[in-house]
Amino acid sequence: MKGHDEIFCAVRHEILAGKYDADRRFPSESALAKRFGCSRPTISRVTLDLKREGLIITRKGAPSMVTRYALNATGALGLVVPGESYTEIFKPIIKSLAKMVEHAGWDLIQGEIKSDKPSVRAREARRLAYQFSKEHVAGVFFHPLELIAHATKANEEAISYFEKAGIAVVLLDFDILLPPERSRYDMVGIDNLSAGLAVGRHLLRTGAKRIAFNMRAHAAATITKRMMGVMAAVVENGQEWSLRNVLVADPGNTRAVLRFLNDFRPDAIVAWNDIGAVRLLEALLKIGGGAERIRIAGFDDVAVAEKAGFTTVRQPLDDLASTALQTLISRIKSPELPPRTIMLHAPLVIR
Repeated sequence: MKGHDEIFCAVRHEILAGKYDADRRFPSESALAKRFGCSRPTISRVTLDLKREGLIITRKGAPSMVTRYALNATGALGLVVPGESYTEIFKPIIKSLAKMVEHAGWDLIQGEIKSDKPSVRAREARRLAYQFSKEHVAGVFFHPLELIAHATKANEEAISYFEKAGIAVVLLDFDILLPPERSRYDMVGIDNLSAGLAVGRHLLRTGAKRIAFNMRAHAAATITKRMMGVMAAVVENGQEWSLRNVLVADPGNTRAVLRFLNDFRPDAIVAWNDIGAVRLLEALLKIGGGAERIRIAGFDDVAVAEKAGFTTVRQPLDDLASTALQTLISRIKSPELPPRTIMLHAPLVIR
């Protein structure tokens, strides 16, 4: 007579191997007890454990059924993110996520949006979404498009392919809708408001008197929250904050940077991320005349931040990957859950 553990492992393996698909009913407890030559209480324990793992659904007076999660559990998950040339932060997240996905028994299909041209990036996002929907992936990690006009519409068009195919989605970094609206998809990122507040407070504690924030047009809501955090630090310190504190321009536009410096005369500038901070430093060095002495801070803690000696905010890469995976699997198991927003703490790195 086989025991509980042996029976559980055998039936679990059969479920994940696809033996009980949508056209084949999951066997009753009496049928399983007869097959394995054991008691009904033993099979009841097996059934309960399979249910706890999200592999079957039991209903009173009706046969048990294999869940959608179980049908896809040995399948693939999709990933749609910007290419490495767009941002450095996703490379280590993808590396960590790929290991965790493999360990959990899934395959990860990666899709990168590589182009810098807005219209092309929107097309690439739609193409990847269509591809993943046809490949019937069980779930998708999706980083919404930003830095393009009508980004909300472009994101909704891409994500509609997943919606029609019944594919679970977890958004990375920010929502596809602008605050205060909220989409019906889970979102995993960092607490950008608190991160900006920490940067602003540090600069003020160390002598900054006139803090500015640099961002690009059509930036994601996460960047706006970083700016709002810096603004909150300035205001709680008894100083004023207005649109004059914000430079909305690519740092490569040296003329725009120079006009801003002459108008506001900041002694510290917080860039939207570390790559932006480096480009801003290059612009200040080119302008000269003391501009290079302006303190700069950023976000993400990529390699260039350490090399340049910037104060920045460290992204919790492994925690982001782990949380995103857990959130997506739970969404596949329980599609009826309400949308969840999970924001992780990102520590300040002082240099």
